Amino acid sequence: MIKGEGLRGAFQLLLRPTYQTHTALKNVSFTIESGSFVGLIGANGAGKTTLLKILSGLIPPSSGEARVLNFEPFRRPLEFRQKISLVMGQKAQLWWDLPASDAFELLRAIYEIPLKLYQERLHTLTELLDVKKHLNTQIRRLSLGERMKMELIGALLHWPNVIFLDEPTIGLDVFAAHKLREFLQVFNQREKATIILTSHNMDDIERLCPRILILRSGELIYDGPPGSLTRQGERRLRVRLMQNPGIEELGAVSGVAHKNISLAEKDTAHGDAMGAIHFDLKQEQIVPVLQNLMTRFQVVDMGIEEQSLENVIQRLYEGIP
Repeated sequence: MIKGEGLRGAFQLLLRPTYQTHTALKNVSFTIESGSFVGLIGANGAGKTTLLKILSGLIPPSSGEARVLNFEPFRRPLEFRQKISLVMGQKAQLWWDLPASDAFELLRAIYEIPLKLYQERLHTLTELLDVKKHLNTQIRRLSLGERMKMELIGALLHWPNVIFLDEPTIGLDVFAAHKLREFLQVFNQREKATIILTSHNMDDIERLCPRILILRSGELIYDGPPGSLTRQGERRLRVRLMQNPGIEELGAVSGVAHKNISLAEKDTAHGDAMGAIHFDLKQEQIVPVLQNLMTRFQVVDMGIEEQSLENVIQRLYEGIP
């Protein structure tokens, strides 16, 4: 439903509501092999979380069909629920007022895990994540990184075959995110669990996922290895100029297509009055482009960077070929 501004809008919503249909996913089709580690990426609102909710059975698809482990997810039979797990980085699933050890005991009872097997699994998971010393601390008293580790343990105690992870490293510091990535990689390789990971952090994707799916406005626009996205032999030339030209003038002077030029915002608060200009170029284009720029502008600073996956993904989000 759509609400207009102010009190009048509230009354109109009550008496004559206006509805707007939004299609979250359009013709998304893919198959994932058992034991795979797949990254699911896209800008905010691209449909990533909706897709995970459909695959985990939280919501039904309005059309089409989803099958996970040969089950129809939304029917959520007990056997299906015992084989999957969903971890959402922004939502707590454990009981905050309990110490982790008590929360895990509750999960053991829910999943009917035999005591000996439970103890073996808990030992394995707490060793891998290095949280044994925190088991008797209330979950709400733990740091964000330690809480996230406990959430993962709670989600894995029943040893699922398929794990859906929605932004598991969100808000974590560099060290905590590294340890979490390390654990997920080991668990995937050791237990052959299928993991589907959504993340805006390209470090997560590059280090963990041999295959990525990219969604843009609800459509699947790429399915393949991340390395295939980066253009062979391409570099990023970064320059700062004394002048302040626009992309049109930069393109005319340098001979570079507008789509391969980007302007970084100026950061005057930190003394950066001259924003960086980026050119995506082949190695052999760098010297001629610099020579062309110096015929018109005064170059204050320059550098050459390897093309990053993040830059490529950004272009795809924006629809730039």
